[in-house]
Amino acid sequence: MPSATTTSLQHAYQALLGRGRLSQNGSQAALINRLSTIQTDLVSDVASTPHGLYIHGSVGTGKSYLASLFTSTLPSQVTRRRAHFHEFMLDVHSRLHKARSSSSRYDSADPLPIIGRQIHKESRVLCFDEFQVTDIADAMILQRLMGAFWAAGGVMVATSNRAPEKLYEDGLNRDLFLPFIAMLKHRCETWPLGGMQDYRMLATEASGQSQKVFFTDPTEFHSSLEAAVGSQRLEPHEIEVMMGRKLVVAAAPIESDKNSLIVSSTVTQLCEGKLGAADYHALCRRSKVIYLEGLRRFRLFELDFVRRFITLIDLAYESGTRVIISSEATIDEAFAEIVEAEQQRMQRKQGGLKMSVKKGGGSSSSMMSTFVSGDTEWSATGLAEASLATGGAGETDVGFAIGRAVSRLHEMGSGMYGQMD
Repeated sequence: MPSATTTSLQHAYQALLGRGRLSQNGSQAALINRLSTIQTDLVSDVASTPHGLYIHGSVGTGKSYLASLFTSTLPSQVTRRRAHFHEFMLDVHSRLHKARSSSSRYDSADPLPIIGRQIHKESRVLCFDEFQVTDIADAMILQRLMGAFWAAGGVMVATSNRAPEKLYEDGLNRDLFLPFIAMLKHRCETWPLGGMQDYRMLATEASGQSQKVFFTDPTEFHSSLEAAVGSQRLEPHEIEVMMGRKLVVAAAPIESDKNSLIVSSTVTQLCEGKLGAADYHALCRRSKVIYLEGLRRFRLFELDFVRRFITLIDLAYESGTRVIISSEATIDEAFAEIVEAEQQRMQRKQGGLKMSVKKGGGSSSSMMSTFVSGDTEWSATGLAEASLATGGAGETDVGFAIGRAVSRLHEMGSGMYGQMD
């Protein structure tokens, strides 16, 4: 990701073009101009609040990179926070948990507006990467949370693979989420970023350097792991997650940076258990490289596992962590059944099935996605013994997310990965 700097966005963009780190592209240049206007408005009239920007488009069109460049070139007097949307919502749920666990002013008030104002006080600008809503717990709180943030004068810039009106599509109780979409479109200009070329693929090819990150030969994979570990030894390491939780993984410190780890794990351990975004966020913050063994052909009923894998790749990408995979199938074969089912779903008319939240809640693949409001337990599904894999927005977004994960894995093989300045 671009490193922090006080130079203007336009200047930084032109410098990247001059060094060959970016290629001339009309759609990206237009977006840079619009983001530059927001930067100017943020400092020229602090009494008013400029509209934010919701940038959506295909995988690899440069959304995340340019949004990062916008954040890193904001003037120093503008407080800002850039985060993957998963990471941000983990923080929000953690604040909610603390609020409900304490005997404070939260007792007699809805904590979400208070948290929204706190977030604005910390950061006037929020920049989200991969804005997506697949969990009803998130869907139900965004209007009150972000409404308070915007009312306090906050500005949001976000990237997504989906247009605003497609967010949480087919999600449970989606009618309760629609007011947030209307609020989002009122507070942020919608900006479709055109182009079908995946620039991550081009960057990997143009770098002239590459590191193999996808193996179908186990012997070759283990040789790569041994070379990376060098004279160090893989030993159990405890990684602090949140609220006292810990994740134990086999890892070795990097010889040149003892605070960073080379992790060796399996798809079974990381994606088929009870782990979620909070665990992956903590893991990627400590890890420079994750060697992940055991990718295979996922079946349709294993959608929860696929979503965990995608979340791991997303958060690794956000942290600049390289994931190196050993698989019994090619990357296309691994997700073929899921992608085919998604394509079929998109082609047929939606049925009349409606699922709603009810008392008793259900199970979720996200550690923080169940909360209690009054006498009702809200969960990712609201259905007893059900999970996101049974339907709803989890299925709707997975086709986009798989494409994004594959694109990011390709970029992880670039010699310039993690050095994008």
